[in-house]
Amino acid sequence: MQLNKFSVYSNKNILQFFVLVLYFVLLWLVLPISLAIFFAYLLYPMIQFCHQRLKLPYIISAIIISIFIFISFYSFFYITIQSIIAIYPEIKKQVEELQLFDSEYMIILENIFKQSLKYIDTALMGMASYLQDIFQYLFEIFIFFVAFFFAIFESKRDRHWFFIYVPKQYRTIWKKYFAKATSLFSYFLFVNFQLFIITFFLLSIGLALLRFENPVNKAFLISFADVLPFFGIGLFLIPISIYFFAIGEKFLSLAILLLYIFIQITRQLTESLLWASTFQLRTVHTFLISAASILLFGVYGILLSPFFLLIAVKIKQKSISGL
Repeated sequence: MQLNKFSVYSNKNILQFFVLVLYFVLLWLVLPISLAIFFAYLLYPMIQFCHQRLKLPYIISAIIISIFIFISFYSFFYITIQSIIAIYPEIKKQVEELQLFDSEYMIILENIFKQSLKYIDTALMGMASYLQDIFQYLFEIFIFFVAFFFAIFESKRDRHWFFIYVPKQYRTIWKKYFAKATSLFSYFLFVNFQLFIITFFLLSIGLALLRFENPVNKAFLISFADVLPFFGIGLFLIPISIYFFAIGEKFLSLAILLLYIFIQITRQLTESLLWASTFQLRTVHTFLISAASILLFGVYGILLSPFFLLIAVKIKQKSISGL
C-alpha cells in the first residue's frame, strides 16, 4: 500500500515536471510577450509606490516609470559606447607601437594582446550588425511594449493575473515559487548594482591617482565587465600589470596589481555580506550555479539563475532537515 502511494506521488511529480517544461517551451516561443509580463511584474511595486504615495494617477505612474527605465538603459548603453570609442584607439595604438616583442618569451604576450584586439573588433562589428538588423525586429518590439502596458494595467487588479493560465492543481505552488524566485532575482540585480558602484568608485579613484587618461571611462568598462559572467576586473588589470612590468614600469605594474587585490577583497567581502543574510549560500556556490545557468541557456541564463539558486536553497534546507 505504501509503495502504491509513493508510485502515485512520483507519477504526479513527473507529470508536473513535464507540464512545467511545456510551459517553459511555450514561454520561449513567445519570448517578447513573456519578457513583457515578467518586467511588468518586476516594475509593479515602483508603479504602485508612485500611485499610492505620490498620489499620481496609475497611468501617469506607469508612463513615468517606463520612461525612467528607458532613459536609464539608454544612458548606460550610451556611456558604454562612448567609453569604448574613447579608449579603444589608445589601446590599439599602444599595442601597434609596442617594440618589445623581439624575444621568443615575449611573443606570448604579443599574441594575447593581438587576440584581445581581434575579439574587441569582432564584438564591435557584431554590435554594429545588430544595430543595423534591429529594424527587422520592430514588430517584436511593438508586441513587447503593447504586452508590457497591458500587463501593467492587469497587475493593478491582480499582480499574479497570468497564473489563470496555469492548471488549478499547480497554481498555488507555482505562484509561491514564482514569487520567491522573482524576489530573489530582484535582490540579485540589487546586489550586482551595488557591487558595480563599489568597483567603479574604487577603480575611478585608483586609476586617477595613477594618472591614467580617461580614468572614469576605463573604470566604467572594467566595472561593467566585472558584472558579466566569466569576465572580471582581473581580465583587464592583470594583463595591464604584465604590460607595464614588461616595458620597465615596475612601480606602476605593482600599483595596478595591488589595486586589483584591494578591489577584489573589498568586493568579495561586500558580496558575502549581501548574500549571506538572504540565501545562506557561499559565494562559490552562487557563482557556480549562475555560471552553469549561463552556459546552458546563454544570456537568458541570467534571468533563470535566481530560479536555480532558489532550488539550491531548497535542496540545502531539505538536506539539513534530513540529518
